[in-house]
Amino acid sequence: MSQVRVRLKHQITIPTRIAEAAHINPNDMLEVAYANGVVTLVPVSRKERKESVMAYAGIARGLWGQTTAEIEASLNSDRDSWER
Repeated sequence: MSQVRVRLKHQITIPTRIAEAAHINPNDMLEVAYANGVVTLVPVSRKERKESVMAYAGIARGLWGQTTAEIEASLNSDRDSWER
């Protein structure tokens, strides 16, 4: 059984051989749970990490302007540049 030190900001380093055996890579997400005095780290599968399409709602807010007039002017400018 390996031991790890908990750092000042509650960070731990997973030993390399354990990370490799569990197929844990940098930037992978781990689910952390505490029950009955036991802390568990469970890798979140990539399939479970899929976000809802609603997570992207509003992503382009402000891209064409802040006011209705600015947005309309930007759209008109874009439309005028199209070849017809």
